[in-house]
Amino acid sequence: MSTSVVLERLPVDPTGSNRFQKNALKRQRVYIFPTTQGWLYALMLIVMLLGAINYNNSMAFMLCFLLTGLGLVCMLHTYRNLTGLILGSRKPNAVFAGQDALFPIHINNLLGNTRCSIRLEQHNKPKKWFYKNNSDNTCVVISVDAGEQTIVNYPYPTIKRGLLKLGRIKISTHFPLGIFQAWSYFEPEDRCLVYPSPQGHKRLPVNISDNDNADYGIQSGTDDFAGFRKYRAGDPINSIAWKAFAREQGLLVKQFSGNGTKTLMFDWDSVANLSDIEARLSQLCYWIIIADKTTLNYGLKIPGAYIEPSHGTYHREQCLKKLASYGMDDA
Repeated sequence: MSTSVVLERLPVDPTGSNRFQKNALKRQRVYIFPTTQGWLYALMLIVMLLGAINYNNSMAFMLCFLLTGLGLVCMLHTYRNLTGLILGSRKPNAVFAGQDALFPIHINNLLGNTRCSIRLEQHNKPKKWFYKNNSDNTCVVISVDAGEQTIVNYPYPTIKRGLLKLGRIKISTHFPLGIFQAWSYFEPEDRCLVYPSPQGHKRLPVNISDNDNADYGIQSGTDDFAGFRKYRAGDPINSIAWKAFAREQGLLVKQFSGNGTKTLMFDWDSVANLSDIEARLSQLCYWIIIADKTTLNYGLKIPGAYIEPSHGTYHREQCLKKLASYGMDDA
């Protein structure tokens, strides 16, 4: 976890060690204030107290003091429902524009009481050019048992490529009666990489050529077996010689003789008919996804970036990352 904070105070370590201090967790203050129902509750107590004084009614005094004590106990439990929680964040997985970015928020409850009705919602105002209209912020409500930990994938919709930062998250609770609200803030540092939306024509460009310098194809089972070579990042998993790996010979890839594989280069000229930059990136993204499902080697050439033709999951992610960061110096 790249970001970790503790709400108000460090929890007591049941083992007696001092590992929480060693982690140097940042302490975050917890605030508490009456809700609208809480102010109405207080007004009712004042009216009840005035009535008891006016009529000198001992039963009214007793009821008024009993309800006042109930409110004070409720305030303590509302505050304790947040204090001691440890919050952390993890790097979210990349998504395509238009999908929900899921930001993992790690919640650790090491104290001896269950935390009920914990609310997570975004606090910062979204940038209108990057996000969808989010007038109703997503609110996630969870409960965490004593001594347990959980990971909440906080969803946030996107409409544009780039690096998305979630911003400030408000963690709050109204437990147990709703007359007080306790809250604090947590801001994850990790950002989500948003790829362009894969849209456009499905048909691949026609500038496909045979690689005459290649001695081996990449698809197993289509040609005669020709030997092994060492594994390289991006090689298909189904081409790995698992039996050789079981014999502790290392990661080897099976090779088959043939005339080589066809290659395809996605460049800026391939989408010259599109005037909008975002439309060009979306079309290139769509072609990369299609080509990745075939046996073709493909490369990417756009202004400021060039990736040699290859194949595999790692190669696909590198190409999509270049498209997502196009024109962004800080990406």
